[in-house]
Amino acid sequence: MSKKIVKIKNIEIGYGKRVPIIAEIGINHLGDLSRAKKMVDLANEGGADFIKFQTYVAERRYDLKKNPKAKQFIEWTKKWQLSEKEEIELWEYSRKQKAIVFTSVYDSQTVKFAEELDNPIYKIAAFEITNRQLINEIIKTKKPVIISCGMTNIEEIKNSIKPLEDNNIDIILLHTVSSYPLQKIHSNLKKINELKENFIHPIGHSDHTHGTEIPPIAVACGAQIIEKHFTDSPKLRESDNFFSITKDDLKEIRFKIDNTYKYIYSPDFEKADPEKFMRDF
Repeated sequence: MSKKIVKIKNIEIGYGKRVPIIAEIGINHLGDLSRAKKMVDLANEGGADFIKFQTYVAERRYDLKKNPKAKQFIEWTKKWQLSEKEEIELWEYSRKQKAIVFTSVYDSQTVKFAEELDNPIYKIAAFEITNRQLINEIIKTKKPVIISCGMTNIEEIKNSIKPLEDNNIDIILLHTVSSYPLQKIHSNLKKINELKENFIHPIGHSDHTHGTEIPPIAVACGAQIIEKHFTDSPKLRESDNFFSITKDDLKEIRFKIDNTYKYIYSPDFEKADPEKFMRDF
């Protein structure tokens, strides 16, 4: 099966390509614009290739009629959301720092606002993979889409991405386990190979475990892009801060997966010709 390469800005994602890292700030800023800007700086310094936010209006994110926990979730996420004015300022600041930023969206209206921000990539969270109205709105933008595949099986993924494929939208699929935080022993990294066997799209891994151990192993299992939640303070207990990585963790992951890439693809193998001596012998 031929495999696709997805190009975002000047970064190519797919087989044989250097593995990029997404630092997901999400809503770890807890609604504090100055903290969000600080996190952008730290993620840049740590070597992130992409920085991801979450853009939403809390009341539109959860269905009070269908979701028994909607009221509580709305109460929490409302405290952590940025206003449109703050969001615009954050994106302008990030681009001045030469960061490639994009966002997760949760409803059609937010897609329209994200277009005003000139969002280059759309992230569809695992919770939204069956949200056809959202997917149809994203299709109109013609932008690449990254989809987390937590809580799904292969048939559900195929059904969800078919409208995107029918409209020639570039897709990246992320293996993930929707547990926050996730115990390392439940990472189920064999699923990366299953996704690679069933889809022509680049396959990555979104890791919710503590620390830096899992990403290089995921790359060894075939992940072509890595996503990790990012913070300036894992001591904070709200949102995803407590299991997120810091700038130093990000540097460590960058070093480890760059080495893992070299061990897998051995880009200088032919030039170095390490078997020459034994061949001559």
